[in-house]
Amino acid sequence: MRYIRSIFKNDLNQLRAGWDILLVIGASLALTLCGSRIVALHTDSGYLFDQQGWTRLFYGFGPYILVAVWFAVKVVHKHSLASIGLTRPDVKRLCTGSISGAFLLTAVIVIMLGVDLAELQGEWSNPHWNRIDITGMFITAFVAGICEEVLFRGYIQHLLSSRLSLFWGTLITSALFSLLHMANGDFTWISGLNIGLVALIFSVMTIRTGNLYFAITFHIAWNLFQGYVFSTPVSGYAAEGIYAVQLHGAEWLSGGGFGPEGSVITTLVLGLAFGLIIFVPVRGKTLSVKS
Repeated sequence: MRYIRSIFKNDLNQLRAGWDILLVIGASLALTLCGSRIVALHTDSGYLFDQQGWTRLFYGFGPYILVAVWFAVKVVHKHSLASIGLTRPDVKRLCTGSISGAFLLTAVIVIMLGVDLAELQGEWSNPHWNRIDITGMFITAFVAGICEEVLFRGYIQHLLSSRLSLFWGTLITSALFSLLHMANGDFTWISGLNIGLVALIFSVMTIRTGNLYFAITFHIAWNLFQGYVFSTPVSGYAAEGIYAVQLHGAEWLSGGGFGPEGSVITTLVLGLAFGLIIFVPVRGKTLSVKS
């Protein structure tokens, strides 16, 4: 009996972190199933809700993650949302995160254009604003950026760091984030490496800043510029933006159908950015993530 109990609870009589995370993800999936069934209700004369409009938001995983995490933090653990990095909005981190995400993704595209792995269809002076799907952009960039960061860097990383260590919490969270994308179309080991690298940047900056705001806006800007500025696939999902950049060449260089996240050029850019974050001193100190 004691052995069975130890499978579910630790020495402090807490539910083990793995089960805790599975319950939150399971609750999110259950809410997604219920929500998607509701918005898909129809009669003989058609659907009750417009399937091409904002209803699409409720078919996705995102909104239900926020509900499940809120319930777990506030009701189950009886902690404040600040405990997972949702402190009072930090304008400085919101701005630096968005600038960093936009800059790094743009750097990847500029390098690809320079080495003939990408080609602009049209002119930089003639953006096509009418091509943007506002609902799709909101779901792909804003909802994904907010909800994935709240779940991974907010809930999972803070939980694992408190139960294991900061080092293992960061490493496991980043690995899980990468594995989450394995089901996406055209996923490769390079895609997995790059998503793991950007996840480490999100994690380290969450530790460094003490909140989620840099990671959230970096994530939003990264997805926004991939899909809705340059029209390249976002983690395997096609998108149309104000400019049409066509990727070509070997998949390991261009990213292929997965988009820039599948390219070794992105590996180099993210690796350099991660190295700067880790080793460049801030106020005379380098970041220390001890095991």
